[in-house]
Amino acid sequence: MKTILRRKAVAEGGREGTVRDAQGNMDLTLRKPAEMGGEDQPGTDPETLFAAGYASCLASSLEYLLKNQGQDYEDLRVDAEAGLAPEGDGGFAFTLDVTVHVAGVDRTVGESFAEKAVEFCPFSKAIRGNVDVRLNIE
Repeated sequence: MKTILRRKAVAEGGREGTVRDAQGNMDLTLRKPAEMGGEDQPGTDPETLFAAGYASCLASSLEYLLKNQGQDYEDLRVDAEAGLAPEGDGGFAFTLDVTVHVAGVDRTVGESFAEKAVEFCPFSKAIRGNVDVRLNIE
């Protein structure tokens, strides 16, 4: 498979560290969430980054499909909420609640494109069968 785009991110220090991209556009402080014994301090966590990555990838896929198929719309929004659930082996698994809204189209059209975007999205393909994704279409 020919790769058309590559991006690099570097995380240092685990949950109490940093994450940055090689392009110099992102430099974030990582903090352990209070739910995991951390202190309530400014910063982010892998779960938030996962939700952001999924939401932006799905929104990009939805935009691509709408434009590629000549479907007019006013705006689109994807909300993704990542959860972390314990697994039987002592590890953890992601859950994902996703809400898609496409303004300016009939609900049926919005649903159809949202479902196609989920099939098309590289993030969705990467996690299919591994993450419990609950999709809601507004």
